[in-house]
Amino acid sequence: MMARVAEVVRAAQQDATLIKARRRQIFLAACRVLARKSFHEASVKELALEAGLAAGSIYLYLDSKDEIIPLIAESMVAEFVELLPAIRARTVGNPRRELIEVMRAILDVIDKYREAFNVLHHEARYLQRRPQYRNAMKKIASDYLGAVAEIIERGKRMGEIRFEDSHSAVHAIHMLCAGWATGTNYLKDTDKETYWREIAAMVEGRFFVPAKHLGTPAGR
Repeated sequence: MMARVAEVVRAAQQDATLIKARRRQIFLAACRVLARKSFHEASVKELALEAGLAAGSIYLYLDSKDEIIPLIAESMVAEFVELLPAIRARTVGNPRRELIEVMRAILDVIDKYREAFNVLHHEARYLQRRPQYRNAMKKIASDYLGAVAEIIERGKRMGEIRFEDSHSAVHAIHMLCAGWATGTNYLKDTDKETYWREIAAMVEGRFFVPAKHLGTPAGR
């Protein structure tokens, strides 16, 4: 009896591992396809072929083409979340350093899947209105935004970070990082490191010239 239970458990673990691997395979294929065309132009058949799967078998892992959007969000957030423990260890409890490193990690993940992130940014707000996706999208957003919120709220308690509304602060931080993808056309002549230096300067307070370096205003 115990041997049979162990066999069932092993089979379930193998199935879970296979499903996870296949979903990762589909996510990466979707990123490649979305680098070539829009989400609405892409077909399920094309996504399956890009992933090396039979057209019909993709439905073993996704119920519909629309599920590509939460899959992109889930995959990108999971990759980001995996980086958090190492960042926390390196920054040894300093929330200011931790926030900057977390922002850099967000930017790097966005850059890695830039075109797919643009699709996610555009389509997610419509998907969130549909009841069958609302909870899943909310959970993914919570995992991502909650990680940033935890850092700045801890920083505020320590007297290291100042803000009035955490939701506004977290969203502003996200949009600074997201701008690397959403501003693709405007930033076509800008490299990622230059973009990073500018947004880091804003967050670190280096964007403005110190008042003592400013000249006397005209008329005084």
